Amino acid sequence: MAAIVEKPRNGPRSWQEHDLLNREAPRYTSYPSAHHFKPLSPDIHADWLRGLSSGGSIGLYIHIPYCEQMCWFCGCNTQVTRRYEAVSAYVDQLVAEIAHVSRRIAMRPYVHSLHFGGGSPGLLQARDMELLFDVLRDHFVFLADAEISIELDPRRVTPDMARVYAGLGFNRVSLGLQDTDPQVQTAINRVQPMPMVRACVDALREAGIKALGLDLIYGLPFQDEASFGATLADALSLHPDRLSGFSYAHVPWARKHQRLIDATALPDAAHKLILFERMTETLSTAGYTPVGIDHFARAEDGLAVALRHRRLRRNFMGYTDQPNDRLLAFGASAISEFDEGLAQNISQSATYQRLIREEGLATARGWAYREDDGVRRAVIAELMCYFEADIGDILVRHGMPFNYLDAELERLKPLESLGVVECHRRVVRLTSPLKMLIRNVCAVFDRYMQQPDGQARYSRVA
Repeated sequence: MAAIVEKPRNGPRSWQEHDLLNREAPRYTSYPSAHHFKPLSPDIHADWLRGLSSGGSIGLYIHIPYCEQMCWFCGCNTQVTRRYEAVSAYVDQLVAEIAHVSRRIAMRPYVHSLHFGGGSPGLLQARDMELLFDVLRDHFVFLADAEISIELDPRRVTPDMARVYAGLGFNRVSLGLQDTDPQVQTAINRVQPMPMVRACVDALREAGIKALGLDLIYGLPFQDEASFGATLADALSLHPDRLSGFSYAHVPWARKHQRLIDATALPDAAHKLILFERMTETLSTAGYTPVGIDHFARAEDGLAVALRHRRLRRNFMGYTDQPNDRLLAFGASAISEFDEGLAQNISQSATYQRLIREEGLATARGWAYREDDGVRRAVIAELMCYFEADIGDILVRHGMPFNYLDAELERLKPLESLGVVECHRRVVRLTSPLKMLIRNVCAVFDRYMQQPDGQARYSRVA
């Protein structure tokens, strides 16, 4: 892969590039984007489960759609609850769903990864976490080197729970740091002083969990280059293996709680680019390898290794070094991925629980792969992971005519004229240092972006 290295430029070069940054496009954690999913019957989902073969391992995902407090920047499917009884009742239906799904599979699949996301999976009390692990180990065979990870809120981690996580086999934790400036934390309703975060990190490491990732967000209210620089210094002082630097997506039409954020305090696209460039420069100088559009990893970390060996993948959790895309996902709104397509559970927690009790599956929508989805998925995946794609080679691998995507290559010419990409012998390569612009490039190859339904809205590219 050709390296994309250029000294930060403090913003877009032209109004045309500024326009590209303000356009909406999918984040391409799947193809097609979940915005385009259609109703999918539980019977189709069940057929895909029965079709799982013993060849190859799978990933597992558990979604916990509850938080004790709503962070106003959040784009996840979650709700606030003060009653743990509601969480415990939900866990009961997770256990039932895992059992129902497993009965539809002809063998006990090998598992290469298990991830708990949310919401706040750290809400789960020890007894419920242990219950979930018992049922998962009853129905699946975990590989010896399986990655078992969880997203945690630093405000909720105690030394006792850190030991519980380690005892259950968790070997990677992702902490939501976001920003360490008190004004920014207040503006997003996420106050967590650095001493609290440091105590959380110490507790996890003392318990034996060494692999640590930190999630940062740029583009939050009141962020400026100086304050974000201090956040980056705070993050580096914790010596994480990985960092993610996500662009804040302000989508109040989809997440009503984001209306509580003062939109006038949000940085515009040009200022967000300054923050992005500061982050890239700071973390690269500190020895972290940029991975994709928003991840950074130490050279010995699995993500950096996968990038070097072109084994990097992108899925609903972001960038990953896992060996394949097959994923069984449990819980409200969770999306499973099969060779045949994508299946998503109903998003509403109460409805999800009722459907599991009554029917065993809570499938609501998804996508059965069709037509040329496979070749377009491959192009978009390579662009998102490596910022380049050999269109001719991909077409040959998928048995498609060599000129099949020539119309898309023609539509790239305006981006070529702006210096965003170059196309040579059907190899498309991003040439702009603004890596988020790859989403605009991917959109050119997205059949469903070219056929808008009038309802899909995405986050801005920057």
